[in-house]
Amino acid sequence: MRISDLMLSNDFVTNFNKSKTKVNDLQILIATGNKINKPSDSPEATSRLLGLRNQSQQIDTYNKNIESGLSYMQNTTTAMESIQGEITNVMVKLSNLGNVAASSSLNNFADQIDASLNEILNFSNLKSNGKYLFGGTDFSSKPFGFSSDKSAILVKAGDISGKQSIRTSQNTFQKINMTGTEVFGTIVNQIGNIDSATGIGSTVSSQTNVYDTSGVQYTLKVDYKKTALNKYTMSYDITDSSNNSVFTQTPATKALAFNSSTGYLETVDGQPPKQIRVKPDKANIDFTLDQTSIKEAGGSTSLAFSANQKMNIFNTLLNIKNSLRAGKVPTDEQIKSVSDFNNNLLDNIAKAGNSTNQLNNAKDMLNSQKTQIEKITSSIQGVDMAKAIMELQAQNYLLQVSYKLAASISTKSLLDYL
Repeated sequence: MRISDLMLSNDFVTNFNKSKTKVNDLQILIATGNKINKPSDSPEATSRLLGLRNQSQQIDTYNKNIESGLSYMQNTTTAMESIQGEITNVMVKLSNLGNVAASSSLNNFADQIDASLNEILNFSNLKSNGKYLFGGTDFSSKPFGFSSDKSAILVKAGDISGKQSIRTSQNTFQKINMTGTEVFGTIVNQIGNIDSATGIGSTVSSQTNVYDTSGVQYTLKVDYKKTALNKYTMSYDITDSSNNSVFTQTPATKALAFNSSTGYLETVDGQPPKQIRVKPDKANIDFTLDQTSIKEAGGSTSLAFSANQKMNIFNTLLNIKNSLRAGKVPTDEQIKSVSDFNNNLLDNIAKAGNSTNQLNNAKDMLNSQKTQIEKITSSIQGVDMAKAIMELQAQNYLLQVSYKLAASISTKSLLDYL
């Protein structure tokens, strides 16, 4: 096959253009520090890089959530520690009351209790990022405040039991608040089991004492009526010492369903079990009834109640202050209520610390994952600069040689061959 001058010329131009393209690509490679600057450079690697970038962005989002959660938990812990400091001061004052007899001295103690009460109330209504720390998921109003006649401190928000959670991974959520119910509220827990052999139509009853904001005792009665296999209706009432209900209207019954295999309470009114806020309209009673731990199991029925405190700390301190104003020292039961709240508060501070540790652990894990993603990305996208520069120099040399060769050829004409 005869190779014509035109073919040689075309080959030269093609190779020359390839060399120029190679130099340009190397210059872009060195300037950007990336092997892949457009999808056509490597479709497969581009797809993988997009996946890694998406993972990295998700990690950044989770880290922002965690930073927000850590800030909220830190503010919550600081508030609880401040409250605990005030409670410690109150307990010291109460321990010193045994040596005080004069009414003027009792009034001084009342002033000190009142000052601590107001400080605790202020701490209970603190905000973080526009949200009340102990307001649950109700941020519309302060969680706690005085009644209109200043005789009691009441829950002012609609629901202080709501739990705030953040997403820390695709399938993981972390609670970041201590609810007002957990920290300040009275929680009446019912535990034990109902005999699975209880006949349909039969009723199982249980009762315990509850108290209003002044410490007056009432009776809480809870009934479970079996309606079908593993199913019951639950009703409750609160009565005073004369057996009169403190509800204008009897609370609605609730439908309970127990798991046939495990015996645990599975649903309440078709929803996952949750605590019930009990707040009758004819008495200053406000507590949370927690029945989520009861079971249906073989054996005799055995139900019991336990409460984290007799009444909330606000009204306990208010009653102590009023007693001191009247020249009376606090009762042992009132002093025990303050001690019980202090123990409950220490437990909640520990829980907050545990939540903070979990958030920090999740953050460390995410940062480790991001470091690994960056290493993988670098292995795909990273450029060996020394190698790239040497290759660019070699290509530039070849290009210069091509320029000179083209110049020497272009100076010749037909007359040079005649």
